[in-house]
Amino acid sequence: MPLIVSITGPFGAGKSQLAKLTAAFMGAEVASRVPADYFLAPRPDDQPFAEFLRQPLVWDWPLLDQLLSRPLGTATTTPDFDFATFTRRAEHGGLAVTVRPVMLVDAMPPHPRTDLLVRLDASAEVRRQRLAERDLRWGTAVTDRWQTLAATERAVSGRQHRSPDMSLDGERPLAENAAHLATLIRQHLIEGPHPR
Repeated sequence: MPLIVSITGPFGAGKSQLAKLTAAFMGAEVASRVPADYFLAPRPDDQPFAEFLRQPLVWDWPLLDQLLSRPLGTATTTPDFDFATFTRRAEHGGLAVTVRPVMLVDAMPPHPRTDLLVRLDASAEVRRQRLAERDLRWGTAVTDRWQTLAATERAVSGRQHRSPDMSLDGERPLAENAAHLATLIRQHLIEGPHPR
């Protein structure tokens, strides 16, 4: 099983960008990013969309574990997830992922079996601006789901019982944060886990 590094924090804090750059810093043969939002539990077919958006989002960790349990070097994909309707079109066919010794999982909550927990934060003002810019670039409407995302963040925070191994400021330069995180991961790989 690879080393699982969970990059957690509120929506818009920069988790995905941090995961991508940290994986690049570590090298494609060592680390790979898993965009965990592709593993969201889909909206049931019979549940109205407005009702679904009133509750916190949930992640399908067992499905992600199927990907993580594959042999190192396996090239696979995330599920094909429709974020406009919150439905899963297929179990495969989403973004390409290769299983590597270090898997960087970015999502609001940590993976249940995470080895290293990283918390990334940014102010609500900065996060709202980032989401608005992302919506313009991608033609999405994530900003319209601010309340759902906020409810999910509150639910996640209420279940968090483990202190992060590292806390980072999502408003600091991305390269600086990625370098700090890559250093922590390398130390963990060399020295092994520290007792809690």
